[in-house]
Order: sequence, then structure tokens, then C-alpha cells
Amino acid sequence: MKDILRSDNGFTLLEVMIAFAILSLSLIVLLSLRNSSIRVVERSDRITTATLLAKTKMEDLPRPVSIGESEGEFDGGEFKGYKWKRSVKTTPFAFIKEVVVIVAWDEGKSDLRLAAYE
Repeated sequence: MKDILRSDNGFTLLEVMIAFAILSLSLIVLLSLRNSSIRVVERSDRITTATLLAKTKMEDLPRPVSIGESEGEFDGGEFKGYKWKRSVKTTPFAFIKEVVVIVAWDEGKSDLRLAAYE
């Protein structure tokens, strides 16, 4: 009976199919993780760019600061698709103003808000 169950000829077809199934599932999981990682890196890059652009618009604010809103698009091929909106509002304290810069991309689907007080 032991001689029938034990074979030195190699792997059975069932063992090979199970090994291929496990290998296939592993590759699918690894590829989906890679794609997810690429999306996260792209989003992180856009958030970093938007933050730097918002900081630039915050620094370009004319002095003295006046109440109001302005908006526009960033120049240059590198920043194409990024739009900005800057608003200056009063606060309960007469000598302090709130400055908010919003940078949007992906046709307004995503945005970043940066606020400061002057």
C-alpha cells in the first residue's frame, strides 16, 4: 500500500495546478499593491505642488493687505491645470485679517486650503 501512495516520478498534475494558483494570486496582489502605490505617490506629488503654489500666492499678497477676493490660474506648462483663489477677510480683531489661499487641480475635484493671519 505504501508503494502506491509514494511516487518518485515528480509532481502530480493537481500539485502543479495548486502551485500555479497560489503563484497567480500572489502576482495579482503584488500588482494591485504596485498600482495603489503609484496612485498614492502621484497624489502626494500633487499635494506637495499645490502647497508650494499656495505658499507662493500667500507671499505675493500686496501690502498693505486689503479685504477682497482674487483668483486665477498658474502660468507655465508645469503648473497647467492648477487654479488658485485668494480671499482676505476680517476677524473679530480689527487689526488682524484672515488670508485663505485655495489651490485646486483635476478640474476642481481636488483642492488644498492654506490659511494665515496678517
